[in-house]
Amino acid sequence: MSRNFDDLVRRAKAGWSDEAVRVHDAATREFAAEVRDRAELGAALAAARRSRSLSQPALSALTGIQQAEISRIEGGSANPTAATILRLVDALGQRLALVPARD
Repeated sequence: MSRNFDDLVRRAKAGWSDEAVRVHDAATREFAAEVRDRAELGAALAAARRSRSLSQPALSALTGIQQAEISRIEGGSANPTAATILRLVDALGQRLALVPARD
């Protein structure tokens, strides 16, 4: 028995219908894009925080957002609400902007 996850997935997908494979592949692409977007947002917030010479605890004190949540957001593992993002952006003296999506 293989202990390689990719082999396990390949064997599991072998029994799937073509439609199930298409749905899985589309969901996988969407999930990867969401993870990438969260990481980019977190990196941008961390850079803005550092440019203002703020620690995470100091930003927490300014926003009322727990330091652990700020850490998760900066690390790309959190799913912050729009209100949370706006509080962070405001405290960092930044502006939230929409940019065209990449294809």
